[in-house]
Amino acid sequence: MTERKAAKAQKPRMAHRWGAPVPRMACRIALLLLGAVVMGLMFSGLSAISTRVVRILLSAVMLAGITALFFAEGLSCGMKDAAASSRAARLEKESGAVPAAEDAACWHPMKAATALILVFVLPLALAGFIALTAEPYHYTLQDLPTWLTSTYGSREDVMAPLAAYLQPEAPGIRIWIRMAVRLMEMPFIGFFPDPQKQAFALDTLSPLFLLIYPLAYLAAYCLGPRRQAALEARERKAARAAVRRQGKKKLADELTRGGGEVHYGQRRDADRQEHKRLV
Repeated sequence: MTERKAAKAQKPRMAHRWGAPVPRMACRIALLLLGAVVMGLMFSGLSAISTRVVRILLSAVMLAGITALFFAEGLSCGMKDAAASSRAARLEKESGAVPAAEDAACWHPMKAATALILVFVLPLALAGFIALTAEPYHYTLQDLPTWLTSTYGSREDVMAPLAAYLQPEAPGIRIWIRMAVRLMEMPFIGFFPDPQKQAFALDTLSPLFLLIYPLAYLAAYCLGPRRQAALEARERKAARAAVRRQGKKKLADELTRGGGEVHYGQRRDADRQEHKRLV
């Protein structure tokens, strides 16, 4: 049986009580999400690149890198839990009982799913709210130009009709929610070059964008047992090869008996006769 077939045939022991490690997993996922926000802010200047192809390509590279971080963390956690499942299965086979800590460390897909829900339920809820309330962007005049206020600021007949434009609109709760969601989807801004359509597209697709990270983590976690089984199969194969090499080395030492020439059993008969004489 090949390593791939062995990896597919082996099923990990699933945890019965898996809730204890979930908060720790959720904290690590939250740190990854915070790192994604920081990376998005660091590379937010990509949107200023005038060449569309270059901007889209760099945004895709940044998005792939962040997604790869979530995938790698999920795969590492899945392999670690699969290894714990193997240890617990051996312990259960030998003694018939598994301690609670060993059982909680075993692999279970609901561990990853629950940790992801704890971290992403609020961002996805906010993104869903922004998506449901999204509206096409319409330009409205904001601040008056400096040349107008400096030249005609003392003329009441000019400034009075324009006074409404000098009163900035207070940001509402939707603006703050939108800003929070934007921080988590900064890598996607470079894919929408048109500023007139960018805001509406980002608002509408925000839930789909934020689903990429948890799906990558969950998929990698589910692949963990297969990768761990393949790794254990390679380790067993390497151990068998090491034993064969050690056996060959021992056989060569027995044949040469440290004399430098191969005796093919002649010295063994001589040793036997010497032993009889001494006895």
